[in-house]
Amino acid sequence: MLLQSHRGFIHLLPALPKAWPRGEVRGLCARGGFDIDMKWENGKLSECRILSKAGNPCRIRYGEKTIELEAKKGISYSFGRDLRKL
Repeated sequence: MLLQSHRGFIHLLPALPKAWPRGEVRGLCARGGFDIDMKWENGKLSECRILSKAGNPCRIRYGEKTIELEAKKGISYSFGRDLRKL
């Protein structure tokens, strides 16, 4: 519902229930050594922070948008609703 990670993708909010129009989650683990924090409003992503624990590259998907991230170990990356870096 909140996070799916497989085949090199981290998919944010792939199946958010309509009963949860807003919320926040911290510390979700994704494959490849990533910790994810997210906030959403009106059923849409508003903010996301990704911490790379291993320094692996990844592809982040939200809706129809996909970005590639060359992550460095120990660095956090923050994104807004359109997956633009904050």
